[in-house]
Amino acid sequence: MPSIAFLVAHADVSTGPASNDNEVRLPRAFASVGWVVRCFDRESLAARGHQVRAESLAGDAVDLAGFDLYFQLGFGAQATFLDRMQLLKGLDQRRFVNTTDALIYQHGKISLLLGCPDVPQPESHLANDPDTLTGIVRRGGDWVAKPPASSFGRDVFRLHRGDTNTRAVLEHLTRDRRYALLQEYIPAVAHDGEKRVLIAAGTIVGAYRKRPADHRGNLDAGASAHPTTLDAAERATLRRLSARLGELGVRFAAVDVAGGKVLEINVANPGWLKTYEAVTGKDLAPMVVAALIRWAAGSEGSAVDADDRPRREAAGPTR
Repeated sequence: MPSIAFLVAHADVSTGPASNDNEVRLPRAFASVGWVVRCFDRESLAARGHQVRAESLAGDAVDLAGFDLYFQLGFGAQATFLDRMQLLKGLDQRRFVNTTDALIYQHGKISLLLGCPDVPQPESHLANDPDTLTGIVRRGGDWVAKPPASSFGRDVFRLHRGDTNTRAVLEHLTRDRRYALLQEYIPAVAHDGEKRVLIAAGTIVGAYRKRPADHRGNLDAGASAHPTTLDAAERATLRRLSARLGELGVRFAAVDVAGGKVLEINVANPGWLKTYEAVTGKDLAPMVVAALIRWAAGSEGSAVDADDRPRREAAGPTR
């Protein structure tokens, strides 16, 4: 039987309640179609000689080299992140749902700006100099300022020319030479909200709409989730993006879209499935698993909306 190793947070080192249930939902969906599923504490990764090993949540140490697929859920501790990525780089990257390079380079706002220039997106500027960024705002326009790789709507500000606090906000964001992103504000967000779309190995699994409570579209910042569909232009943009993501080693990601433009890509552990089921009553984890198994078998699906593709039973060999 094919096997998959999930690298997840150990409950004993959790800093709080999980923001989603991917660590339960996705292993369960793979197990339901006959895969051998093992979950490992990502912070237990180690090298024993030339072997990469980890401790399973059941407590046994296992050589990771023999699995057909690897699925990393979340970044883990910042202090150990780069060391863990180097350890995982020693495994066959062709078997990773999201490669180690994808987690390092493709999460956040910078990768979209520089790696996908042919994908419609807001005008954006990145710098760690408050003078440069303040000058851009003072030339005019409606901007959102934020850290390039933050989550949960933290430190997100809306800025206009003439705001008296522009300089203070940008000094705060660039403190200690940190980088800040200025992104064109999309007016459609105010009345239509954003659409969060899940992509799995070339398949557009589905979308829900996020209606913001303020200028932030994050559910953790008070936005509400509602059912929605994608129009033809959005699907065309997402097809182009999903092909590019596959080239970059990303096969499980949530994408935020508004006003026909892609706002950002969420790679680490997007909490989409739980929210989608809450607003529609549908569990699309089986569809994610089916798409990933097709990719692993060498027949990655075309990018279509969930409502356009009949459910297929997830089964088949891995490469």
